[in-house]
Amino acid sequence: MSRSRVVAPIGSEGTEVRADGAGLVFPEPWIERSWSAVPRSDFLPDTVWVLDDGARYRPLERGSEPERWARLVGDPTASVVTQVDDGAPDPAGGHVPTSSVSAPIAVVDMLAELDLHPGQRVLEIGTGSGFNAALLATRVGADRVVTVEIDPELAAGARRALRRAGYGGVTVMEADGERVWSPGAPYDRLVATASVASIPWAWVEQVRPGGLVLSPLRTAFCSHGPVRLSVSEEAAEGRFTGATTFMSVRGQRGRPRIDAVFSAARWETSRRSRATFDVGLLSDPHAEFAVGTRLADVAHWAQGGAHWWCGHDAWAYAADDGTVYQW
Repeated sequence: MSRSRVVAPIGSEGTEVRADGAGLVFPEPWIERSWSAVPRSDFLPDTVWVLDDGARYRPLERGSEPERWARLVGDPTASVVTQVDDGAPDPAGGHVPTSSVSAPIAVVDMLAELDLHPGQRVLEIGTGSGFNAALLATRVGADRVVTVEIDPELAAGARRALRRAGYGGVTVMEADGERVWSPGAPYDRLVATASVASIPWAWVEQVRPGGLVLSPLRTAFCSHGPVRLSVSEEAAEGRFTGATTFMSVRGQRGRPRIDAVFSAARWETSRRSRATFDVGLLSDPHAEFAVGTRLADVAHWAQGGAHWWCGHDAWAYAADDGTVYQW
């Protein structure tokens, strides 16, 4: 297959974007100008979702709690969940966040890594609220931005918000971003706002040689963060730019479930041993991601100082004293 290598070593330093008492620190002047020109609150629905103590998402209404709503929207370190359970939450509360507006520090960092210049053409995967598409439009022009959203209601809401904000020239496509082929290809930049387990080759083919693909990458083991790939005639190569968690694209949400393979009986029959390395090292996100690339179908999570691993037909548990149980 021509132009079929996608290579992304770990180890580059990401753009430093931090929040201070006054708000965001912007790495480039154009990003600050764009941020000032596009109020984030204009792209957020009156109902957003917040996690309660019982691990369910509850609605936060702008009309009934305006100050709390404004604090959440204005927090430079906080993402805002705009949809749960694909828009059909249980009356008792939502379980899974399925769309959000990313934390401002993450948005700004992605814009800096995209290395966007006036007049370039951009394909965005994951429209969501339309906020990021509007920021892109301030740099290159609304008619040079195409954005793709799989959810019909989100796509319709983004179109309305973009028109109200004066960016109606942005093209919003309702399609599966993993498989989309835009008639406007090739593009100078492709940016995804949701994570994938591997970069779809269709994305690379829609970017001209010399262009960039920027997308969060994840494994079943853990999320990591954006990978920035330079596209040539033969390959797409680059580095990871930092560690930031993003939602998965809709077709790649599934991970092995511990409740499908664990039981009290299996605990009793599990094999006991000792760890040969310090499992606490996996608390480092870079180490966790590196291991996850070798264990593509294994989920991992920490529980206090202990660690669980789960595949489709096996599990392991490492206590904080190094005792390991495997089934």
